Amino acid sequence: MPKAPSTFKAPWAPVRSKQDRERDNDMNRRKRHPWRNWYKLAAWKRIRALRLSADPLCVMCLAEGNTMAATVVDHIEPHRGNREMFFSYANTQSLCETHHNRDKQRLEASGETQSPPASAEPGACR
Repeated sequence: MPKAPSTFKAPWAPVRSKQDRERDNDMNRRKRHPWRNWYKLAAWKRIRALRLSADPLCVMCLAEGNTMAATVVDHIEPHRGNREMFFSYANTQSLCETHHNRDKQRLEASGETQSPPASAEPGACR
């Protein structure tokens, strides 16, 4: 079977490291989605701390009958840059990293919606 010819790289061409490519990708993503900077604001940090203290266990794990500590605060309905939805405490839930990064992303990609957790407001009874 014939071998594909190697790619020519000019000796003067800049060599970009993986770290440089990742930094450029992050910068481009922030330009496309300026709301990503909202996660750094004090208002979001307060909402996150309040949600994790009110619901320290993962909502999806509890629905499956497991107990796992929540480490991520997730938006139930994707905000898509809507500032009111982003900063709405009622639109948040506590999730473990696995459910947030795997199952929740799969739900959003398929276009399905998720029902809100039992306690939508701080201090509400379960």
